[in-house]
Amino acid sequence: LEGCTPLAMWRCLWSTRSTEEAEKEGELVPAAAGASPASPSAAPATAGAAADGSAAGDAGPARPGSDGAAEAAVAPSAGAGRGAQYISRSALGPPQSLMDDGLPEWAFELDAGKWKAYPLQESLELDRYWQVFQRRRSSEGSWPQLASVRLMKREGVVDFVEMTCQVGGGRPRKLQRNIHDPGWLSNTFFFQAFKDALKRAGVSVESSAEEMFVFQFNQDFRGMRDDGRQLVRGGQRYELPIGWKRFAVNVKGQYDDGNNDWLREDETGWAVAYHGTSGDSLPGILCSGFHVGDRQKFEKDTGAGIYCTQWIDVAQHYSKPQRLEGHWVQIVLQLRVKPSAIRPVTDAKATDFERKYWVVNDPSEIRAYGVLIREFSLAEYIPPEVMVFGRDHPTVCQILEDLQKEAAAQ
Repeated sequence: LEGCTPLAMWRCLWSTRSTEEAEKEGELVPAAAGASPASPSAAPATAGAAADGSAAGDAGPARPGSDGAAEAAVAPSAGAGRGAQYISRSALGPPQSLMDDGLPEWAFELDAGKWKAYPLQESLELDRYWQVFQRRRSSEGSWPQLASVRLMKREGVVDFVEMTCQVGGGRPRKLQRNIHDPGWLSNTFFFQAFKDALKRAGVSVESSAEEMFVFQFNQDFRGMRDDGRQLVRGGQRYELPIGWKRFAVNVKGQYDDGNNDWLREDETGWAVAYHGTSGDSLPGILCSGFHVGDRQKFEKDTGAGIYCTQWIDVAQHYSKPQRLEGHWVQIVLQLRVKPSAIRPVTDAKATDFERKYWVVNDPSEIRAYGVLIREFSLAEYIPPEVMVFGRDHPTVCQILEDLQKEAAAQ
């Protein structure tokens, strides 16, 4: 990691100009005349996320494209009125930093009273237009209210006055805007804890957080309930990490000469698995990969290798809680495993718990692509020896006694 250069940070300072000046500089783009009348009233800002799933309709008035050229688009949402103006991409400020604690979360009304949130990256992009709208709204004269934005893989027209989004020939959908509060487990908290762990391992971090992690692909499973869905990757079932928050590692383009097929979310991608670890082991794994240990219990059955499991509830037993900035947490790595490399434990002497292990002989065929964290007290923790040998085993009794003393001393 040493020697990595942080990503350049850029900022823009915006001055207040007249509408006429903005039009001359290309900030405002007039919408085509003849926009249709009246749309549903705006909803208060909240959460939601996919655009209208209806098929694209006939091409409507022209709108500004990302390259500055006009391209065919859907009509402005009802209520935009004659002369409504599009916000040009050239007017947009920089996207909000993913290290900020409060990030915008935009949502659309899927059904009456049911909102679906857009992915973070799309919410950030939509919010850049919103900021221009808000800034111009306070100025005299006309101001832009429409934005041409790609949402949920479809081109849509957003009306910030009506707070609606229209995709193709579909009806305008109500929009909401919220500020998401990540609580204590923010990107900033996570990255600082990660750097502290690297420092203890003697590694200096000179890279930026955005170079090492892809925070827009984080997933928060805390507060979610298992709906019974069976998820499959690479032909293998796996368990969603309900109750955990996932931080995405920047791995795209870093394997197989840039081929990212191993990350595909279907039968052709690699299988999903988990590996419980202590915080001190995390930096070494992410920096230099896995290493095969000595004296492995099932080596005669599977060969020596890296142990993992498709079940998060098995992996978490191998992650003893540690204290991070006043919070007791467990850490589990989310992995992708080459399906043909999986060696299930089938030893007749193995317990039911141990038969949930996979062994991967070649470390190059197992890749960490997510870091999972959840708050979990030391007093609640059950070490793996309990699951394998039972609580009455003399060695396990000693382990539990030591654990109780450690928890009581905290």
